[in-house]
Order: sequence, then C-alpha cells, then structure tokens
Amino acid sequence: MIAILVLLLVWLTGSALVRWVFPAPLGWSLHNVFICSLGGGAGIGIASCLYFLCLGTIGPNLVAIALVEGLAMAGILAGVILSKRSGPALEWAPGPQTPKYLTGLFLLAVAIGATVFVVYSMNKPHGEWDAWSIWNLRARFFVRGGQFWKDAFSSQLFWSHPDYPLLLPGIVAMLWTLAHTESTAAPIGVAFLFGLGTTGILTSTLGILRGKAQAFTGGILLIGTISFTENAANQYADIPLSFAILATLALLCLQDRHPEDLRFSVLAGLMAGFAAWTKNEGLMFLAVIIAARILAIIRYGNRAGMLPQLLRFAAGSLPPLAVVAFFKFRFAPPNDLMSRSMHDVIAHATDFSRWVTTIEGFIKALFVVGGFLVPLALLMAAYWFLIRFKVEARDRLSLGTLLIALSLMAIGDFAVYVLLTGDVAWQMNTSMERLFLQLWPSGLLAFFLAANPPQLAPVRDVPEKSKSAKRNPKAPRRAAPG
Repeated sequence: MIAILVLLLVWLTGSALVRWVFPAPLGWSLHNVFICSLGGGAGIGIASCLYFLCLGTIGPNLVAIALVEGLAMAGILAGVILSKRSGPALEWAPGPQTPKYLTGLFLLAVAIGATVFVVYSMNKPHGEWDAWSIWNLRARFFVRGGQFWKDAFSSQLFWSHPDYPLLLPGIVAMLWTLAHTESTAAPIGVAFLFGLGTTGILTSTLGILRGKAQAFTGGILLIGTISFTENAANQYADIPLSFAILATLALLCLQDRHPEDLRFSVLAGLMAGFAAWTKNEGLMFLAVIIAARILAIIRYGNRAGMLPQLLRFAAGSLPPLAVVAFFKFRFAPPNDLMSRSMHDVIAHATDFSRWVTTIEGFIKALFVVGGFLVPLALLMAAYWFLIRFKVEARDRLSLGTLLIALSLMAIGDFAVYVLLTGDVAWQMNTSMERLFLQLWPSGLLAFFLAANPPQLAPVRDVPEKSKSAKRNPKAPRRAAPG
C-alpha cells in the first residue's frame, strides 16, 4: 500500500511539472486529461533518474534517496503553487457531431481494457519473462545487494542484458526501498500508469488536433489491440517506451499548432530523453527524431524556426541523457551489437538469407500482430477506403515528422535484426510484436491525423428562416399589418 501511495506522489509530481509548463484551471477538461496522462510518465522518469544518480554516487542509502526524492517533489509542487505562468489552452478541435454511442463505446473500451489488465495482473503478478528476468531482477539487485548492487551488471548475467537502461528498475527499486517491501503492487502500478497514460495521450492529442470522433476512434482501436493491454500487464518495457515515443511526437505536433510557444519542444526533448533511459531502442529514437524533425522542417516548415526548436529540444533532453551517459560509461557492459567484431557484422550484413527472413517477418507482422480478429493491414486499408485522407496544410509538418520518424525507426529495427547474432527467425518470433507495439500508438496518431473525420451523426437541416436570420441577423423586422 505504501508503494502505491509513493507512486501516486510520483504521478502528482509529474503532473505538476507538466501543469507548470502548460497551466490550466483545475477541473474536468481535455487540457487536464492531457496533463494527467503525460504526468505519470514524466514523474516516473524524474524519480527513476534521481534514484539511480543517488545509487551511483552515494550508494543504497535510504535516507539520501528519500531526501533527494522528497526535495524534488516538494520543489516542483512549490514551483507550481507559486508560479503565475500562462499558456495556450488545449481544447477540442471542431469537427462533425459525435454521437453518444461513440462516447459510450470509448468508455466501455476503457473499462474493458482496465478489467483485462487487472485480470492479467492477478494471474501473473510478477509479469512475464522480461519483467522478472531483466527489469525486476535488476531492481532486486539494487534493493537487496547492499554494497554489491553493481553485480546487477555482471557479464555472467549476459542473458539478462545488463546494458539495458534503467527507467523501470529504477522506479520499481525506489518504490520498494521507500516502502520497505518488495510488493508486486509497485511494478503493476507502474505498468498501469504507462498503459493508461499512453491511451490518454493518444486520445487527448487527437482530440486537440482532429476532434472527438477521431480521438475516440483512435482510442478504441488502441485499447482493442489485445497485445497492447497484455504486454502492459506483463510489465514489459515496450509499453513505457511506446509512451515516451508517443509523448515526444504528440508534443511536437502541438508545437506545430503553437509555433510561438517553444515550451512544447522543451518537454518533447525531456520525453525523448526518458525514451533513451527506458530501452536501447530509445537511444535510436532520440537520433531518429532529431533527423526526422530537421528533414520535415526543411520540407514543410519554417526553416528560420528550426534552430530555436532544436535548441529547446536539446535543453529538455539533456538531463535524462546525462543520466544515461553516467550509466553507460561507468556501469554498463557493451551491448550485444556493439561488442561484436566487424567481421561478424559484415558477414551478417552480406548474408542474403537473413535479409529474406527479416523481410518475410515484417510482412507477416502486418497481418498477425495486435491480436485483431481481422488482420491489421486489411482493417486499416478498409478504414482508409471508407474515410480517405485529407491532410490540412497546417498539419503537413506534423505528419511529415511522424512518418519520417516511424519509417526510420522501422528501418533501424530491420537493420538490427539483420546484424544481431543468433537465429534471426527466432529473434523475430520472440520480439517482433513488442517492437510493433513500441510504434503502434504513434502510428495511430499519424493515421488519424491524416484521415478525414468520420461523419457518424446525421447532419440536421437548418430551417430556411433560421438560415436567413443567420445570414442577416441585423435585418429589420417587418411591422405587423394593422
């Protein structure tokens, strides 16, 4: 119970930070849904980074860890209370009338998704293989190891990938340390916050950019992805990574809607830094998003605004990147790919059979991943055929950033499969769906940003008299005959 209370404080701290960046009145609004959805991941990222900095510099000192975390929380909350900042209001975009049944279906999907998550977590409270063999294993080393906590990065544990970044182990170990118990509620609560936050960011961002119909449809499709909820409950790091990737891209899309307010770019950089602190794929994403943003601005945006945005983005990403560098250069062993000889890399790169197997795996993934009754590629193609795409001029830069980033990430994942050691078919069978989930929420953001809003409710005819009155509201009324 104490671990959950501490996690709630972490979420409150992250939400307070986002609210300080984008102030909004308290109350039920789309703006606050966005803040609360983003706040969970932001708070977890901050707490995890601070925990590992304390661990790496002072050691497993309970008093020091509690003091640093408490001061950070108090400082952020005090800053929000004393600050009188102003910012843009994030509201629903105008669009076709949304029928009540679509709202009901979305709320029903959220309820079903939460129920499925709880059932999965009750059946497997320790998560699946990656949870207890990598992430929670590392957290237990930090909590139980005392002066030997660095043994978590021993080369004898090569099967647990000791070079992986530590966002999840860091937050779980912090919760266990402060709660004085290794409760399974801690990793389950963290997983729930990331799953719910990803859904909230996708829905609220689409609502801001495209309106209610697109937001609810996209949210239903994400929750309806069975493997998304399942992998969240499995306590895998792929859902937290998908959260960080989506948050980064969503903030850049909002930056394009408010080009004068560069706070979006600062927070986008922070979330990209947390992606790098989550998995090695997050480091690749950080490089990819910078390249994608530059290419998109050159093609669709205002080139004069490129440098200020990139500088704000770099400023936001620098704190978590400093923690990643501290871990990688001081504690982590070489990763699987970087530790290989150039001869082995060239041999795999020139092995035609590996290319064929990887291409087949990517094509197959389009039809089998996600757990849909209808293959995903056919489902999205049918929706496109019915709705079609219409990209507004103001959204071209955002959509360009999304598509370039997702394409480069897919190319990077493809290259890793070709170059990695071992049986490439086995590698793809055990990880392809999880790599898909890392990009799937952002793919939905790109898809519904481009798609026409569906006309789900009948258009009401306006009476002729009302039309004429609207056209000329100041027209004098005729005097009654008499």
